[in-house]
Amino acid sequence: MRVLIDGKVHEPLSPAEEQDVRQFRAEESVKGSVLSAEQAGRAQVSQTRLLFMILWAVTAIVAAVMAALAESADQATVLVGAVLIVGALGVFFAIVLWRRKQRWQRDLPRRLEGMAPADTAIGVTAAGVAVAGHIFPWSTLAIEQVELAKFSSRYHTMFTLERLTLVGAGGVVVLDPALMRNGHLIIGNAWRRMRLAGPTGSV
Repeated sequence: MRVLIDGKVHEPLSPAEEQDVRQFRAEESVKGSVLSAEQAGRAQVSQTRLLFMILWAVTAIVAAVMAALAESADQATVLVGAVLIVGALGVFFAIVLWRRKQRWQRDLPRRLEGMAPADTAIGVTAAGVAVAGHIFPWSTLAIEQVELAKFSSRYHTMFTLERLTLVGAGGVVVLDPALMRNGHLIIGNAWRRMRLAGPTGSV
């Protein structure tokens, strides 16, 4: 099993690192479909924009409260500072969103490689991975490659599943959560089922 973390080749995950892979709820069956590049792009932008709007609104409310509670003599200064901070934060979020759009467009050809065509039904069941009605049984599959993103803080590290490539006698199955409806549930449950077999990644 080949492991990539933030786009770089990594040693096989240790048991401790596997514990840090973000897990979604276990499901007996998860159904989804492959998104078109346009649909996936819109979803990515919408999710990021919504998060930034919430953070910006919370900051604006806190700034307004601070300005309202300031002493009369300092109120004008605090208000100007609050407006500048909120404005700067809005500009920062706009730049980050633009950069995420550019990165998405740059990575899109690679992400689409190996994926089933748009609108193809895809999911996981107790029997295996289902693609367009064809079942790839778990017993015939092995993990060829897993791509992870790493998020670290002072006290904790977390990995998120970015892409999972499974191989078997029936062919290759690529799971990319950004390009599937219910993508995180599908890839998370596929990873969980495959890893139940141990470090070889086959069941």
